[in-house]
Parts: sequence; structure tokens; C-alpha cells
Amino acid sequence: MSWAAVAVVTTVASAAYAGYTNYQSNKHMEKQAEADAAAQLARGRLEAERIRKEKEKAQSRARAAAAENGLDVNEGTSIVINDQIEQDANYDANMAEITGYNSSQRLKAEASVHAKNAQTAIVSGALNTASSGVNSYGATKGWK
Repeated sequence: MSWAAVAVVTTVASAAYAGYTNYQSNKHMEKQAEADAAAQLARGRLEAERIRKEKEKAQSRARAAAAENGLDVNEGTSIVINDQIEQDANYDANMAEITGYNSSQRLKAEASVHAKNAQTAIVSGALNTASSGVNSYGATKGWK
């Protein structure tokens, strides 16, 4: 095998390897972004659940404090305090879920971009491989 043939094979193999490596890299990033999206969604739900549990504890502490001070926990200010704790906690829990969902959607969009980049990489890698082969072969045969 002549040095020219070795150069052609090396150039073609290099172009093919670059395209395949780029494809694999983007596929890996796609899978990672999808996993991160699922984690963000779960994190939002978990945080919302934590907030709801904390709400119950806060309401219990508020009722205990009201009862300790001789207030009726089933009317008046105690009900207003209980309702406000409920409202604030539900708002915070919903915001945690929404934030988790929004983060997951952003990461899913990122995964989609990586999937498209992977497809582009495989096509451009094939075209670059063919182009490199033709150009290298032409250079060894004297094409201009």
C-alpha cells in the first residue's frame, strides 16, 4: 500500500470517527438532559410534599399556641391564622411544583436539541467522510 493510499484511508477514517464521536456525544447529552428533566420534576413534587407536611406542623403549632393563651381554636382569629397558613403553604407548594415542571420542560427542550444535533452529526459525518475520500483520492490521482 502506498503512502498516498494510507493518507486517503487515514483521512476518511478520521472524518468518519469525528462524525461518529459527535453523534455519540450528542446522544449522551440527550439522555442526560432527559434524566435531569425527570429529576427536576420529581424534585418539585418532593418539595411541594415537604411544604404541605410543614404546613400541618405550622397549623398544629398555631392551634397549640392559641389554646395555650386561652383562645378558642374553632373560631375568630384562630381560624383566620389557620386559613392564612393553609393559603400560604398551598401557594408555596404549587409554586414548587410549577418550578419543577418548568425546569423539566427546559431540560426536555435541551434534550430535543441534542437529539437533532446527533442526527445532524451523523449526516454531516457521512458527507464529510465521502468528501474527504473523494478529495484525498483526487489529490493522489492528480485531480485539481
